[in-house]
Amino acid sequence: MIKMRIGNRLLTARQDRQLNQAEMADLLNIAPATYSRLERNDTSIDIDQVVAFASKLEIPIQEFLPETITISNNNQSGHSSHIALVVGDINHYNYYSDKEIAQSLEAKDQENQGQKEKIQSLESKIKELEQSIALLKSTK
Repeated sequence: MIKMRIGNRLLTARQDRQLNQAEMADLLNIAPATYSRLERNDTSIDIDQVVAFASKLEIPIQEFLPETITISNNNQSGHSSHIALVVGDINHYNYYSDKEIAQSLEAKDQENQGQKEKIQSLESKIKELEQSIALLKSTK
């Protein structure tokens, strides 16, 4: 799971809006105590929450990304691991969950397999044409 500490970014956003912590917490739909811990970097949040905060604050997601990111894999305890990908530029971004990434990769694999089959078919036709050309040349 990707966890991020975004306290400095939240503080800057709150100060830019001239809000107190309780108002900012209300804007983000979280408890004031939770917001306070986030702003002090006493706790971290997952990427889904970062994406939601960026959207609510109308701030590009990239402004949150340079902070510390921790990736943990809990497979040893029996939990499944998760991955996510955030792609974009300064004004637009797309967030892809592990499920979406897996589905996209599967679709690309199927597409690649179809292309491989087309290539094999075309290579076979080329061989047939080369044989026909050779036969025609030998009969002249």
